[in-house]
Amino acid sequence: MKLKTVLKNFDLNEILTSPWALWLISISLAVTMWVYVTGMNERELITRKFSCPLEYRGLDPQSMLRGKLSEVDIEVRGSEEAIMRLDYNSVKAYVDARNLIPGKKYTININVEYPESITLISCFPSQAVLDIVRQVTRLMNVETVLPQNIPEGQYIEGVEIIPKEVGIKGAEDDLAKVGSVRITPTVAELQRGSELLMPVKFAQSEPFEGTVTIEPAQVRFRASLVRGLPRKRVPVNVRLAGKLDADYEVQSIVVDPSEIQVEGNAEDLAKIEAVDTETIEVSMMNSDSVIVAPLRQPEIEGISIPNASSVKVSIKLSEAHAEKMITNIPVELRGTDTPQNWTCSPPSVSVTIGGKPSLIGRLDTEKAGLKVYADVANIFMTPVTLPVAAEILSGDSFRILRVEPQNITVNNHDIQ
Repeated sequence: MKLKTVLKNFDLNEILTSPWALWLISISLAVTMWVYVTGMNERELITRKFSCPLEYRGLDPQSMLRGKLSEVDIEVRGSEEAIMRLDYNSVKAYVDARNLIPGKKYTININVEYPESITLISCFPSQAVLDIVRQVTRLMNVETVLPQNIPEGQYIEGVEIIPKEVGIKGAEDDLAKVGSVRITPTVAELQRGSELLMPVKFAQSEPFEGTVTIEPAQVRFRASLVRGLPRKRVPVNVRLAGKLDADYEVQSIVVDPSEIQVEGNAEDLAKIEAVDTETIEVSMMNSDSVIVAPLRQPEIEGISIPNASSVKVSIKLSEAHAEKMITNIPVELRGTDTPQNWTCSPPSVSVTIGGKPSLIGRLDTEKAGLKVYADVANIFMTPVTLPVAAEILSGDSFRILRVEPQNITVNNHDIQ
């Protein structure tokens, strides 16, 4: 009976239209919409994982990294549309290597640049270890390692490598392990007789710790296999006899051609280092000369010179120079009428004279008129230091090279 009375007094419309009921309904709808929208957005966002090259910015050009990290794993999040349109090249992972000193190791944070339309979730690893070493470049001649299975009765002719030198670049301690750089043509390649592009390879004592590069990595190689006895190019050695006039000396000797080919079996060719000319007499030479000099046959039996019998030898002479030191030459004091009132310290000097050897050898200082003096004119206060001058009065082509000492101290006790 009481329950019916309560329900009768309970007015549902009145409750629903009350301010408190409307407030509760609004709050409930707002929470429901927020949960729905948030859940919908979470469902629309997607993630992507990919590998990204790691850049090292600001590294000194004279430095290099040993064992460097080449790429990192990147995870990003964004809307389906943003991820579908993402240009992965627009994501940059880099390390700032400015002002880092070679010879040390550094642990540096990895930075990531990415478009605003996406969010970076992670970068793994987040740090990189930088082992910085000094990078150097060394020039080395390219050697040719010829094959061992060259057919009998054939030999290699016209070997040419372009360029003859290549640069090897890397850390100093790695370059020290390089013994040589070489190319290794095969018999089949040599039989073609055409120009080849050959890769250059290292001959090294032990493995490198870092990266060592060759620039250029390939060279042009020309050679051909021909039939006959092996040949070898060797320099021409000019044999001179006699003694030049004392006033001349050999300035240069130019041989044309400077190298010639010798022919024989390979074992004997290995013993030949040069071919001599017949003896050229120089005792009577006093000017530049061009001589056709016959070549001497090598002393090793079986070795011959197939394509040359003589060479042109150009000998250029120059004047020889000699010098002589003369000591204890008294110093004259010039520029005064009363030299007896003057003294100098030291009273004598040494003079070195230059000229032709033939003249220096028979130099007579009195006949040559060698004089040493100091000029005391216009000297009003003593003691004073003055330079010493020297002269040769004869007409011979002598030259004053040095005066020792260059200065003396003069004094006149009459000057107060």
